[in-house]
Amino acid sequence: MNYQSAIYSEYLSDSGMLKLVSDNALIKKMLQFEIALAAAQASVGLIPADAASEIKNVLTQLVINPADLSAGTLQNGIPVITLLELAKEKLSVNAKKYLHYGATSQDVMDTAHVLMTRDAIGLIEERVSGVMQQFTQLINKYGDIVCMARTRWQQAIPITFGVKVNAWLQPLQRQLQRLAEIKNRLLVVQLGGAAGTLSHYPDKATELRDALAKELGLQSMAQWHTQRDNICEFTNWLAMLTGVFGKMGADILIMAQSEVNEVVENAEGGGKSSAMPHKSNPVLSEALVAIAKMNAGLQSQILSGMVHVNERDASAWILEWNAIPQMLINTGTCLNHALTIAIKMKVNTEQMKNKVNQFLKNNPGK
Repeated sequence: MNYQSAIYSEYLSDSGMLKLVSDNALIKKMLQFEIALAAAQASVGLIPADAASEIKNVLTQLVINPADLSAGTLQNGIPVITLLELAKEKLSVNAKKYLHYGATSQDVMDTAHVLMTRDAIGLIEERVSGVMQQFTQLINKYGDIVCMARTRWQQAIPITFGVKVNAWLQPLQRQLQRLAEIKNRLLVVQLGGAAGTLSHYPDKATELRDALAKELGLQSMAQWHTQRDNICEFTNWLAMLTGVFGKMGADILIMAQSEVNEVVENAEGGGKSSAMPHKSNPVLSEALVAIAKMNAGLQSQILSGMVHVNERDASAWILEWNAIPQMLINTGTCLNHALTIAIKMKVNTEQMKNKVNQFLKNNPGK
């Protein structure tokens, strides 16, 4: 499902993020949900403590390969049923009765994806902070250098290079503020049972959900099986973040043009041409622009998934399974490239000054 081409593994993918949203990661999080559910149910007196203990011991050591779930997913449209069958093969007759007790497959899938997303957010926040630090260093070193502003693709008036870099930095500061708010709504448990009413344990539904959330380190929230607004809000945040870096890439593509030559994307050697050895192509900036457009397109899938009919709609749900991991991988890739550019970019200060002087000569009084 995710972009795993060996050829493009470094250019259009990110191995660090891929590990966090891979099939193996999903399996691990689904098992984590089942362990936590059993522990929570035992804590509120819904299942025997010894059954919960056995479920934890067995599922903690259980190894399930993604290929083991393939045929079952084709048959059932979800991997959860086969995963549970494989787990029950390792449990005693008594314990297997209490595995997945009263839950539904969507509870497992949605919570597992939330847990994977939480891991991915940690990596994103770390990388965004690293990029922001490099931008700050660029401003400290070159922020007062005078260069040309360009509006509508034309020279406008002289500004400083710090103004340009701040146009990349300041949106990132706001993005982190937005993310802090979004996490409160996004990192929540999913537990609704068959049709979202927790009908299997009506007397202890809220108590159980709170206990499960505590086990997983998530916020407790009423079921949201067909309420996908928090998911959509987060993926829109991802599209916005890669859009910020797409703007950065687009700026650099202009400034790195041979006729402009205000920056070199990678002072240690940019992209080569098979026919023109004199070139240093700004290939990472090109990727930033492309990734921004990719995530914008994938966000449209998530928006379509908002039309989640009745109490469960797998045709809408599937869109998320496809789009969200890819958007996270795209975002990780984007952050890697942005950090490389921020560290290795060469700023041609003399060229900037020459263009400003030429502009002032041609436009006295500006």
